[in-house]
Amino acid sequence: MLTVFWWVAVTISALFFIAMVVIFICQWIVYFRVEQTTLRQQKITKAERRERKEVKD
Repeated sequence: MLTVFWWVAVTISALFFIAMVVIFICQWIVYFRVEQTTLRQQKITKAERRERKEVKD
């Protein structure tokens, strides 16, 4: 009987570990995409500032 409980505990622990790995990977993908979007937006903002400056001159 103890063996059954041990395997249940091992299985639950393994599933928990796999879930944490999947969540970590998903979080890393989201972080990378947000960072990429932020950098693109900064480039667009800088380009708009240059255009406005050229128009004023």
